[in-house]
Amino acid sequence: MFDPVEKLKEFIRHPSVSTDSKFRAGMKGAQEFVSGLLGSLGFSVDVVKTDLHPIIFAQRGGEKHWPHVLIYGHYDVQPAKPLELWTSPPFEPRIESGALFGRGSSDNKGQHLAHLNAVEAFLKTGTELPCNLTFVIEGEEEVGSEHLGEFLKNNRAELKCDAVVISDNGIPSLRHPALTYGLRGIMAFEIIVHGPSRDLHSGIYGGTLDNPAMALSQMLAKLYDAEVNYEKLKQTTAENNPLLISVVNEMEKIRPGILETIRSQRRNLQAGQSRLK
Repeated sequence: MFDPVEKLKEFIRHPSVSTDSKFRAGMKGAQEFVSGLLGSLGFSVDVVKTDLHPIIFAQRGGEKHWPHVLIYGHYDVQPAKPLELWTSPPFEPRIESGALFGRGSSDNKGQHLAHLNAVEAFLKTGTELPCNLTFVIEGEEEVGSEHLGEFLKNNRAELKCDAVVISDNGIPSLRHPALTYGLRGIMAFEIIVHGPSRDLHSGIYGGTLDNPAMALSQMLAKLYDAEVNYEKLKQTTAENNPLLISVVNEMEKIRPGILETIRSQRRNLQAGQSRLK
């Protein structure tokens, strides 16, 4: 049985940054690492080529009437810049206070490696998996998963399953492991604001005619409400599941820390801009 921590370290050492062609070797290394592990666990592994980075499609099956579970993950990571904010090299894993630090350790290499650890541990008991299992590990999540949709359409029949597991979310705290069943979501759209056909003197026309930039700013400002009503959230949560109240309370505790992290990042960014100036 392989050491899960050492394997994660090995995985992180592959600098699989999908946004930068300089890291092609790291992307290839990460893909081969995952493919090799899956193959060693008895999965049939197909590396599906795309115009950018391949998708790992691995299957281990049994009886047709068994439930089919699909596990998704991605082997690409975000760029590590700004490097000066790292206390150790981003692709050289470091363990401190019980935590492992390295680019990709929690997004998303650690998660799907944990699934592979679980599969290996189960098989070591000499018992066959109680389900048909499929892994889909892509290399373009951090750049918009451009080719994933086409892959899903082309393999729709084989991907038909009873459950999909995606471990690419956070948990409220180490004391509160969580199964995420919903996220806030996202909506994308394009807005075109038309204004005067020529430049107008602000001293004469300002305040009389809308400035397109100002009109757009006012529209965007109305889309966001910065207030979070935790009391209302508690009430709604209690009605649905009283056990979740403690998680909401934990959110209240960690929110100040998150805000301080954002302020710290903003200060670091401003300091970096000052140095550039």
